Order: sequence, then C-alpha cells, then structure tokens
Amino acid sequence: MLQELSLGLEEAERAIAAVFAQAKKEGRAVAVAVADVHGDLIACARMDGAHARVLKHAIRKAYTAAVMGRDTLAFKKDMQEADRSLSDYGDSSLTTLQGGLVVRSGKKVIGAIAAGGSPKQRDVEMAQIGLNALGV
Repeated sequence: MLQELSLGLEEAERAIAAVFAQAKKEGRAVAVAVADVHGDLIACARMDGAHARVLKHAIRKAYTAAVMGRDTLAFKKDMQEADRSLSDYGDSSLTTLQGGLVVRSGKKVIGAIAAGGSPKQRDVEMAQIGLNALGV
C-alpha cells in the first residue's frame, strides 16, 4: 500500500494568512494559491484590489511547482537548458512565471505555494513567507 504525504487545508490557510498579513503591511493587494502533492488546489484567495488574473497566475504557479517538483524559476531554467518550451509538455496549466515554490517534507514533494501581484522577485519572497508559515 502506498502512503502519501500532502499539504492540507489547515496549512494552506495558515500560509495564506501569513502572506496577506505581510502584503497589508506593504500596502499591496496580492493573491496566494496552495496546491497538494498532485497540483490540485487546496485553497486560494486574492485580496481586495488584486486583479483576477493575479489569482489565476498564482494557481498555475502552485500547480506547476507541485507537478514538476521544483520552483517555477528552476523549471524555467531547466527548460531553457534543455531547449524546450511549455508546449512540449502538452499541459496548458504549466507556467514559468516566478513565484511558485515547491513544498517538501524531507526529500518528498508534498505540495506547492505561489504568490502573485507583487514585482517579480517579490512574488518569490511573498511565497517564501507562506512557505515558512506552513511549518513543514
């Protein structure tokens, strides 16, 4: 029998709250998405004032990090080195936008978190705040 670790709703809500608290301090409106080990959405939210597309991108970033088993920027770098494009994967949900971080327990992928709505590098930093709040 296979046993599988995955993020759950409690962790997702804690991560979203942590990112939103930081965004409020900075006067930003952001979106956050948390996916399970399969890339399926556990929870997501966007702050008032954040454009709807920001949430859509956050969901795609979390999905990509979970199913590819690496941060979206690492995935982008790997694709460039292999001279591949997103269309090679046949999955329109994949993205190389930065801000999607894989979540691991030891060496095992257990999900992903992503943030959007900030300048590019800040999306990564905001997602990291959520990752730290997960407590894994």
